[in-house]
This record gives sequence, C-alpha cells and structure tokens, in this order.
Amino acid sequence: MFAVMVLSCSNRENPEPRKGNPAINVSVDSVGNDFVRLKIQAVNFEKVHLLAVPDGGSAPADAKALAESGIQGSTGLYRYENLTSETSYALYFAAEGSGGVFSKMGSLPFKTLTGSLYEWEKARSGVPFFADLVLTYGFLNRNPKYWSEERLRSMVSWTDPETGEEKWLFDAFLALEMRTPSYPPHTFGVGVRDWDDKSIGMLAGNKEDATAFLDYWFMDGNGFTALDNVVGEVAARIGSPATSRKVIVMMPDLSVHERYDVPTTPTTYWGEVNGRRLDFSNVEDRRMGYYWFIDEVRKRFYEKNYQNIELGGFYIMSEELPSMRDGKGGRGGDMIDGQLRDGWEVLAKAWDDVFPAVSNYIHQYHEAVVWIPYRSAAGYRYWKEFGIDYAYMQPNTFWDTKGVNPMSTFFGQISTYDLAMELEFDDRMMPSPVDRSASDYNEGEDYKTYQARWRSYIEGMQSSGVYGVKPIAVYQDTDTFNHLRKSSYKEDIDAFNELCRLIAEDPLKAKNR
Repeated sequence: MFAVMVLSCSNRENPEPRKGNPAINVSVDSVGNDFVRLKIQAVNFEKVHLLAVPDGGSAPADAKALAESGIQGSTGLYRYENLTSETSYALYFAAEGSGGVFSKMGSLPFKTLTGSLYEWEKARSGVPFFADLVLTYGFLNRNPKYWSEERLRSMVSWTDPETGEEKWLFDAFLALEMRTPSYPPHTFGVGVRDWDDKSIGMLAGNKEDATAFLDYWFMDGNGFTALDNVVGEVAARIGSPATSRKVIVMMPDLSVHERYDVPTTPTTYWGEVNGRRLDFSNVEDRRMGYYWFIDEVRKRFYEKNYQNIELGGFYIMSEELPSMRDGKGGRGGDMIDGQLRDGWEVLAKAWDDVFPAVSNYIHQYHEAVVWIPYRSAAGYRYWKEFGIDYAYMQPNTFWDTKGVNPMSTFFGQISTYDLAMELEFDDRMMPSPVDRSASDYNEGEDYKTYQARWRSYIEGMQSSGVYGVKPIAVYQDTDTFNHLRKSSYKEDIDAFNELCRLIAEDPLKAKNR
C-alpha cells in the first residue's frame, strides 16, 4: 500500500476544534494512475469538500469557494477518481459545519502513476530476483572514466581455466557514484562533510546533477549501452542466460536542506518538476523528486530499447537510514522526546518521511529496492520496514586496522536480521597495486594483510552457510576486478579465478530458472 501520510496542519497533529468549529485532517493512503485514495478525519462537520487541481491550475480562493467548485467526500478511506495519469496535483480540502461555518482550507500535493507498466515490468509478477550484484562506480573523473565494452567483459562472463568452458558471471550491475566531478563537488549521499569545511555538510546534488549522472550511464559506447552489447556478444557464443541481466540504478539522496545539517540553507535548491520548483521542506515535494528520478530512468530504458539487459530496480545511496524507530542495539543515536532513536541526525536526514512511500512507488512498477548499509548502520535492523527488498550489509573488515569489525561476529548479525552480504576488496590485496590510491598501508601491514582479510570473507561466507543461500554484492573499488584479471602475479590470477568460480557457480542462481 502506497502510504504517503501528508498531514494538513503545520504541527502534524490532529486538529483541535474550538467551540464546536469544524476541523479536518487529510493524508494520502495510496495512488493509482487515475485515482488517489485519501484518509480523511473530521470533527464538528456536516460536509467534507475536496478538489484536486493539476499543476498550473487555479486554487480556490478559500473554503467557501472550494465548496462551490469541488466535490463532497466522506470521512475514513475515500477514493477520488477520474484523474489523469502521470500528473502532479494539489488536493484542496475543507470541512463545513452547521450554519455554513467552514474550517480553514488545507492542501497537499500528490502525483498519479503512469498509465501502464513497460513491457519488461508487465512480464514480472513482482520484484525481480538476482543472485550476484557487482558495484560499478561511474561519473566522477575516475581512471578509467568510462565503462567500455572491454572493461565490462570480465564481469559478464568468465572462461574456466580448468575446463575451457565460458560461463555467465554477475546477473545484476549496480550503477552508482558518490558525488559530482565538478568543484566544489555536490554529494549524492546525505551525511557527507564539506571538503573545505568539515564542520558542515557538503552541498547536496540537484536535478541538474542527477540528469548529468544519467546522461553518463545512458551515453552511447558507455555504461548500459556497452553492457547490453557485451551481454549480446556472450549470448551469441554460449546461449542466453536463464534470465536477462538486471541493472540497478542509484537514487541520489534528496536532502531537506541544501546542506543537510544547516537548517538556514535553502530547501528549494533542487529544481523543478512540471514547471513547479520543489520545496523539500514539504514532505511530498521531497518524495516527488524521487518519483521524477524513478520515472526518468524507466523512460530512458524504454527509449533505448535494450535487447539484453533490463531495469531491475533502484538503490538507496545513503549507507545509513536514521529514523524515529527504537535505537537500542545500534551504534547510538539521538535522544528525541526522551527516547533513544535509531541513528544520529534523525531529524536532519528525515528518512521516515521518504521510505517506505518511495519504495511503494517503485514496487508499483515491479522494480526492486536495494540498499547496502555499512556495518551496524542505523536502519540495518529495520530494513524491511523501509520497503527494501535486497539489503547487503558491509563487513568493513577488509579495511579494519583496529579489530573492531571481526568477521567472527558479522555472520551472526546478518543472520539475526536476515541480511545479505557484501564482499569487499580493492588493490591493497595485490602485490603490485595498479590503483596507487589504494596502496597506502598502515604500519605493520602489507598486501598479505589484505589477502588474509579477503580470505576471511570467502571462508566465512562458505562455512557460515551464506554462500548459495543469500544474495551477494561485490565491492571492487574502481576497477580491481580487471586489475586482478590482467595481473602478472599468480596469486592475483588465482584470486580472480576463485571469485569468478564462486559467482559463476553460485547455487542461488538456480532460482533464476
């Protein structure tokens, strides 16, 4: 159910009537392509008046004018019909009491769904399944900068050196990035600190940044187009995979304020939808920014008409989801109303306002919601309540110099909360790293230290019963997967082949058939 829960009064409490005056409270329960279902509460009333006005339309002057031009509703769940698909509306509402006394007129925004699902979505009965997901960062001035066909080939298929058989590898690819390549950078993740002033949050990405991110991934010869071509090449050699390769697309975090922790910074920084500038102090406008991004990605996939890949879902960029839920057992949090909440800066990040409403919107299209929290991050115990379908927790052991994130306790955590696992590595495990930024060792460490940590991941997921039972996400920094493949060191080649064998022969892939 698509619960938006927008309250009409500024203090978010039910209205308190004075001396028998009428009062009304309305929120959105669910939305379809031609209707909105409302939750309506009213007191001291005889009639409820409603009017849905599309963006650009004229609002009624007051409650009396609303009564003259609108329709009569009823309290409880009320279905307002005959709307236009994929349209943004403002719903105006008021209650009328005896003697023609009116409540104050309220309003709330909502958007109807598209008229129909795309063909790949119609073919699904629900969210898609995928066993093995690889993270592919792209948009920054990384080295290499683009995801060419050559670069992607090693992740699409693998030839077993023992048998000479070519096998399919990852069945899902996550397109994501941390910030913009411009300076000063804009962040795609709420909670990142400013480069020049660590006391404040980094400027949030806007609609222009989100569009540039999508332009990168949909450009010819790069990203999704290159992946589609490579999958087609492999299918021509070894036959089509059991299911199409899925693409998961990052949703940039939408912060309430342009600097998430500075309440004096603008809430109207992001941009316009349907000619109206969104104001993220309004909960539904913040959601509407996500809806725009989701619809834009879906539309671009449709227009590209890829033959060998399909959109599989959307990724929550924030690695933590602080919320008003119980904070016991996490890494600490805010005290609000005398109760410990789950995580820090709960009110600034305001994830309760966004999810699960955005997750429900995604689910309307049979797409998946994916999230990869850091170890014990706020929200890891409540991920299902946010409407998330795939949650892979990071062990963070690979870079752990203080022994605070041992693998020995990690598997108990993910078992307790039914989480999947992220497998992590970078060039530090190579005798001769290609990426020099990933070759700075702390005192007493060298590449063998990181190889040992990598080994604890592999052995742990096999001995704990995770491998073949839970989905796997693979973090490989910018391009370590290819660096291992091209290395002249036997231990790098062995590690590459071991990982490829685990992915290619993952028993969980059988669920794809």
